[in-house]
Amino acid sequence: MAGDETELTIRSQHGLLRDLIPIYGFRQLVPNLVALGLVLWLSLAIGHFPTGLLPFLMLGWVFQYVSRPSAMTVTPEQAAWLEEVLDEQGYYERSEADGRWRLSERQWWHWSSHLFVGFVPGERVTVIAPRDSMESIRASLELLDEHEILFPDGDQPFVFTAGEPEPLPWHVQVPGWGLGIACVLAAIWYIATHEMGGMLDWGVSGAALAQGRFETLFLHMFAHSGAMHLAMNMTMLAAIGGALTARLGSPPLSWLRFLALYLLCGLAGAALYLAIHPTGTVPMVGASGALYGMFALLIRAPEAGEGALPVNSRRIRRVGWDLIKQNVFLFALLATMAWLQGAPGGLAWEAHLGGFLFGLFVGPRLLPRPAAVAESRAPAVVAAD
Repeated sequence: MAGDETELTIRSQHGLLRDLIPIYGFRQLVPNLVALGLVLWLSLAIGHFPTGLLPFLMLGWVFQYVSRPSAMTVTPEQAAWLEEVLDEQGYYERSEADGRWRLSERQWWHWSSHLFVGFVPGERVTVIAPRDSMESIRASLELLDEHEILFPDGDQPFVFTAGEPEPLPWHVQVPGWGLGIACVLAAIWYIATHEMGGMLDWGVSGAALAQGRFETLFLHMFAHSGAMHLAMNMTMLAAIGGALTARLGSPPLSWLRFLALYLLCGLAGAALYLAIHPTGTVPMVGASGALYGMFALLIRAPEAGEGALPVNSRRIRRVGWDLIKQNVFLFALLATMAWLQGAPGGLAWEAHLGGFLFGLFVGPRLLPRPAAVAESRAPAVVAAD
């Protein structure tokens, strides 16, 4: 099936303001009111809002928000292919009452009437589905011409199985593991030699630089506010480290490029943080700025040796928008928790943005030239005398 060049745009059926309260049916409203009543009762019983419940309330909101009703227009050929897949997979089944595709086996959390996939015919067919399912539908349509797609019965809808990737050689993991070990050892040493945790002395801020502590410009990239913060960043480093190093050429030059990218993206994140808070006293710690910059380069160079994608490509726009939404949610969650607890802190989105922009626009300069990569892969020619 030939791919359609029209942008596959997902839009809300009800608008953003309506989706902020993502309740679309009576059976969905009842458990939400029960949960709200329990929180209010507990708040009155203990005399204050229980801040420990905030993450659970936010997760409950996210759980419902990601399934908000959405729509997308596709060609009649694409719609026919989607319905064929729904029928073949068996995860959904067509309702004889309204012709909509509903889950064949309803689970306890499928309480709302908007959890269906529908097709509204026309010159271009409008697909209606929960947002999380629609993301899978769009990804399947975009990848249809690029991969062999398999749909196992009873699995999640529109899951594709691509070919097995070639295993990465051991040496591409060296710089990522090296930086990860350095961050872990830094945390262990700090805990062993300081009375207070958090590594805040290594945090960069306007006040720290005013005191002449310029070493914090580099130390903050190896410092973390706690075990969870360290684990999250090291997980991301392990996930992208090998794949990114493979795109940076051959060792040891690729290792040096990887380290340079880490430091430069971290400095770029710190620069934007300091530019927005030039006299701030809240220290910023963590490798997130550096990691976001490395991730930005990775999405611009999806294939080793193929050069960088244009900044205005669909892939870059899609990933960039997803990162913005993730950071807005994390910032709101952490800022609300800090406010309720009466303590400063939160998500240093400025460092995330600064590192990401550096990796996106400047990072490709660290990629080896495609011609050099091709030469390094070519078999050696030996002259015999």
